[in-house]
Amino acid sequence: MALLTEPALANKFETISGGVTGSTRLKRAFVQHLLLYGGGGFLVAAVLAVVVPHTNPVFLNYANWKVSAIVLAVIGSLLLISYLFV
Repeated sequence: MALLTEPALANKFETISGGVTGSTRLKRAFVQHLLLYGGGGFLVAAVLAVVVPHTNPVFLNYANWKVSAIVLAVIGSLLLISYLFV
């Protein structure tokens, strides 16, 4: 309880919408890593949607692989572009 009421600690941490506490630098680094790895993962999935053979009708990607690749590439690109602006 003594640490919760310490006024010197109040300036060390910031709160986003009352839920996430920590320094701004740490939160920014976390969001940057999340956007970078998420964008890379979506782009890898887009490449796999094109590269994986489309001969088996059991695969979900059998008929709509072009649309899947486009959607995954757009989401991945948006995440990587937002990484540059964070």
